[in-house]
Amino acid sequence: MRRWRVAVLILALVLISAVILLLISNKCSPQVGTFYYDWYDPASAVSWEYPKIQDTPVLGYYNSCDPAILQQHFNWLSDLQVDFIVVSWWGMYNQTGWHSFINNSTIQIFQVASANFTNVEVAVMVEPFNESGTYNFTEIYDDVYGLVEEYPTVYFNVDKKPLLCFFNDKKMTSSDVFVWDNRFTVKIVGNDNNAEWLYDCVTTQNNPTPSNRQISISPRFDDFYVRPNNETVDAKLEYLYAKQWQKALDYAKQNAIDFITITSWNEYPERTTIEPHYDATASNKDPYYLYNQTKDYIRQLHLLSK
Repeated sequence: MRRWRVAVLILALVLISAVILLLISNKCSPQVGTFYYDWYDPASAVSWEYPKIQDTPVLGYYNSCDPAILQQHFNWLSDLQVDFIVVSWWGMYNQTGWHSFINNSTIQIFQVASANFTNVEVAVMVEPFNESGTYNFTEIYDDVYGLVEEYPTVYFNVDKKPLLCFFNDKKMTSSDVFVWDNRFTVKIVGNDNNAEWLYDCVTTQNNPTPSNRQISISPRFDDFYVRPNNETVDAKLEYLYAKQWQKALDYAKQNAIDFITITSWNEYPERTTIEPHYDATASNKDPYYLYNQTKDYIRQLHLLSK
């Protein structure tokens, strides 16, 4: 009888151990995304103007509609093991030439992603594009769903639905005007209290903790040459990125986050870019400094699931 009880106990311990190992082996890393900006046009006087733009891309002052540039971006993002990009989008109707350029570059991004092998998927973030402050949400959702239908293999999904972000703006995303669409997983992105995903955790007014199992990471913030009421955090790139990535890794260890979003791949006016570039104020002058750091941190993140 005693041997039978011992055998049952051993079997139970083996089964418990097997379940624990299965759960550990099935643990997934948080997915990593980055905010992507497609408004750069060398033909436009204001696109790459100095001093608004302090830093210089390794690829030069490029055109966001250039397929070769986009392909190189996807190559880099794939090498980093970034899972998705969130493209800044300014609407398809009631447009100026600038809005039309961005819409064309957004479509070009999906075309390049679809035509080439890449592990990087694409989602859209609707910006507050209408100066009148009124929005036809039916048209917005239908326009973006057209991209989903045309490029289903590369459109990024969350909870089995295409992800659609809206940048937080009181005229567009306040509860009394905003409209939801069940075809999408919708996330309001920003730094205000009603934002579901944080855009960044850099400036003094922002919340440095996860929001809806998402956390934001930035290497720097510096809008000195963009706005009169400006703020600069870590202009020399000496501490902020490491601090924020360590925080994200700690949350990942606790299984407290599902998404890490990097602000940004190439938002040059606010100087948050991690795209390889020649930096005007960084202590480390290697143009791949932030790129290589990002690659190492994502590697560490994936090791946690192993």
